[in-house]
Amino acid sequence: MDGDIVMTGINAMQWAREISKLPDGCFTVAYFPYSRSKGYAGSELVVKEGCKYRKQLPDERFQAAAENYFLFTDGDGNPRMCWRILIRYMGFPQDGYKLHKIDWL
Repeated sequence: MDGDIVMTGINAMQWAREISKLPDGCFTVAYFPYSRSKGYAGSELVVKEGCKYRKQLPDERFQAAAENYFLFTDGDGNPRMCWRILIRYMGFPQDGYKLHKIDWL
């Protein structure tokens, strides 16, 4: 993936929140799945398209601090979450959802 645009994680999260406010605004996210409670760490990227940022649901409880998670709905409207630090790529509508590498350091 030569010539990729690298975005900071903070900027990508802000873009996702702002784009989700638009009626047809959505984004694509690619991340490694991980569950502390299930003792599972995936080695293949999960790619979700048509996503929108969401707030924490009333029945959601987190073992770690909530700011460690990225909360979103997938293209089917299902609530999803992932560890922010495990997000590797995000795509946004202004450039045809081309996946941009996310730098967390």
